[in-house]
Amino acid sequence: MENLTASLVVTVIGMSVIFAVLAILYVSILSLERIFPYKAPAETAGDNTETVAVIQAAITAYLKRRPADTDTRSIK
Repeated sequence: MENLTASLVVTVIGMSVIFAVLAILYVSILSLERIFPYKAPAETAGDNTETVAVIQAAITAYLKRRPADTDTRSIK
């Protein structure tokens, strides 16, 4: 009978330790969310004509071709 009592005590202590660790983790995550709020990334998708022109010029310069020789098509 004393083995049963000892095993129950060990089980309760183990569960208490796990609960305490999870509670500390939960509180620390909540505090980090308040300190460092989530900021949505900037919207960068789309065809900005200036960006497309710069990329095309870079590709043309890398390939050592004339700008008229490069073919640019929409990715969509």
